[in-house]
Amino acid sequence: MVKRIFGFWLVILLGGFFLGVASGQQDYRLGPEDQIQIRVWDHDDLTRTTRVGLDGNISFPFVGEIKAQGLSMAELQKEIEHRLGPKYIIDPRVSVTVTEYKSGKFFVVGNVQKPGTYPLTKSVRLVEAISQAGGIAAGTISKPLSGAVVIVIRALPGEKLDRPKVPDKTPASQKLTISLSAALAGDPQQNLEIKNGDTVYVPNLVYYVTAQVKNPGRFPYEENMTVLMAVTTAGGFTDKASARRTYIIRENSGVKERVKVGMDDPIRPGDTIVVPESWF
Repeated sequence: MVKRIFGFWLVILLGGFFLGVASGQQDYRLGPEDQIQIRVWDHDDLTRTTRVGLDGNISFPFVGEIKAQGLSMAELQKEIEHRLGPKYIIDPRVSVTVTEYKSGKFFVVGNVQKPGTYPLTKSVRLVEAISQAGGIAAGTISKPLSGAVVIVIRALPGEKLDRPKVPDKTPASQKLTISLSAALAGDPQQNLEIKNGDTVYVPNLVYYVTAQVKNPGRFPYEENMTVLMAVTTAGGFTDKASARRTYIIRENSGVKERVKVGMDDPIRPGDTIVVPESWF
């Protein structure tokens, strides 16, 4: 009886282990020199750790060579299961995981200390990606900035990139606007996993003041800034200014909006504060 119960729980535990690929590897596509581990349930002698060759192939007992390049973990797993059974193993259950990433890479550009290309050697999330690039250039990412955003640009399926993508030249469907403060707070939807070919673009933390101010221009953003503080930094209102009609041009999800504000309202990085001319 004990043996039967033990066997039941062993099946449950192993079944859970082999249900799919590890979290974070679901969408990863294999490439040359990636190292993977292949395990077959109840056949420890078939466990193999191997690298994808420069030709994109791997070799596995009984099944020979398989073109692994471009396949996800789940797709490679199914292919091995298909080739193993039923000729060699009845109802084979295969697990494939990446133990070392070699072909993957991502880019971090913009307002960071060390912009450049970084290897995707493991599961990496947004905050860690920015940390690898030395953090935000204007300060540190350990202190969340209210309203600060990061833009993640996804590569198209099968797209091979040698350089980062530029936000202004990328369709909105490929861009994700992320709240930096939410990502730093651990929100998994904001601190998303970086995929192969992603470009992480950190905009400069600045704001703009234009029209009826004495010194219109671009200014460095500081946390908790209000409209009045921004106008004061720009030299204050001119004699022709209409302070009550001041508004902000703000971009939300790639769309620019006109936002009516008061002097005590907070501003965000990237905002353009517009002070119109008085009608009288």
